[in-house]
Amino acid sequence: MKTLAYLIILGAALLLASCSKKPLCCVPPRPSSGMTAEKNGVHWNTNDVVSKRSETNSLTIYAISGDVIPGGFAKADSLNFLISYTNLGSYPLHGSQVFYDIFNKGDTTSYKLDTTYNNVLNITGYEVLHNPATTNPDPIKITGTFNIKFVDPKNPTGISFLNGNFYTIISQ
Repeated sequence: MKTLAYLIILGAALLLASCSKKPLCCVPPRPSSGMTAEKNGVHWNTNDVVSKRSETNSLTIYAISGDVIPGGFAKADSLNFLISYTNLGSYPLHGSQVFYDIFNKGDTTSYKLDTTYNNVLNITGYEVLHNPATTNPDPIKITGTFNIKFVDPKNPTGISFLNGNFYTIISQ
């Protein structure tokens, strides 16, 4: 009888010990895209990044961040890049390649690129993600960094996005 009690206690202890481990299946996956930067010295980030690559080798990256309320955004800002992508490397940005807008309760404010600053987007990674379990085209993971400034008529220092980085998955 004592042996049976010890076996039950030992079995219960093993069961509790095995249940206390965090299962690997429950670790949330990393979002398929993201972007961060220091916007005027304050951390700015978004997981809402959409990218596409056209047949003419242009790469479009669209990121939006904001305060969500039922039915949409109360205030949102969007940062958009459009470059002629050819390879890994540094891409100087001009006025028609990067846009920054703020949407606030139906009003839109668009900012122009500060042409006196060295605005640049760096493509640091390009990886085809092979998935033999599907017949769909393999997606592409693109990573990079950026530093950009916009003119703000209300602020002489402008709006800066410094030490920016992004990663995105593009379906082919």
